[in-house]
Amino acid sequence: MKSTASQIRVLMCCSSLDVKGGMVSVVKNYLSYPDWDEFNIDFVPTHVPGNKVRVAAHFALTLPKIRHMLRKHEVDLVHLHVAERGSFWRKAMIAEEAKKSGIPVVFHHHAAEFEPFFAGLSPDAQEKVEKVCNDVDVNLVLSDSIKRSMEQHFPNARFKVLYNAVPTYGRNLYNPDADTIVFMGRLGERKGTFDLIKAFSTVASRIDSKYHVALCGDGDIDAARSQIDELGLSDRIACLGWVDSKQRERILNDAVLNVLPSYNEGLPMSILEAMAHGIPTISTNIAAIPEVVQSGVNGMLIEPGDIDALGDALTSLLDDADDRKQMSDAAFELIESTYSLDAHMKQVKELYRLC
Repeated sequence: MKSTASQIRVLMCCSSLDVKGGMVSVVKNYLSYPDWDEFNIDFVPTHVPGNKVRVAAHFALTLPKIRHMLRKHEVDLVHLHVAERGSFWRKAMIAEEAKKSGIPVVFHHHAAEFEPFFAGLSPDAQEKVEKVCNDVDVNLVLSDSIKRSMEQHFPNARFKVLYNAVPTYGRNLYNPDADTIVFMGRLGERKGTFDLIKAFSTVASRIDSKYHVALCGDGDIDAARSQIDELGLSDRIACLGWVDSKQRERILNDAVLNVLPSYNEGLPMSILEAMAHGIPTISTNIAAIPEVVQSGVNGMLIEPGDIDALGDALTSLLDDADDRKQMSDAAFELIESTYSLDAHMKQVKELYRLC
């Protein structure tokens, strides 16, 4: 995005756009947004996919360039998208450089596993994390529950809730007669992939044979396929791997339910994307999810790891098209009113102006 003399220059840092995950999906929405008013966004990726050597080499080359931009005051504001582990420490170095140059910093937390990350640090490292969060101008978090949790760790830091958001479609696209149960996310224990496979195996004989599961994501694909084969469900559950935006649209247009039985999350983009299509979601009552999925209203919530409850939720919703349609309308209306990209970007621009 080319700047003009009157524009406010924003340096935005995140993983490169070919990295898979919700945080990058958020940034892609930012970079494709057509109306930034007086702001110019200069995106610099600080992380690339690959082994540790490639990741470290990329950051070693990128940090001096960013440091030069900051010291020469080629930017007016820094917006850092942050996860846990290496992502946090890379952005911490950039934040420190920006503050040395008197440039405001927005620290945008996307971590799904911040609590175990922080708990596993030494006392000295925890103090460093606290100092970073205290020193930046504002810490953006994805929900009220995450805000409360982080305020307990860092009572002197400044926090603001900014919910994730997605593009909206103007009308509810949901087809209650669709036949695909969709899972979107990295396959593995954390997101409950194996719980979904097991739960589906317990109800497959009791639901209409037209219903099948599409597992969309990278991760433990081989382990998922092995479990599917062991349970004799290869004709009902497919591992599609990572899907691009066009494939995702096609899959969501054919989806009857979205299921994400996670153990750790922030505010999953996959849930918001499904709800924007009017798709009822079955998920777990953790992190920010209950602030979006209202059990019995626009979806259903269960405890993480409760296979029986997950199976019951599947059969309950698949057996009742009228209930699904009511939940669909409620899901769509919530996204339109609260989680639309336009509403989100208005808040971001107001925040930039205050910085």
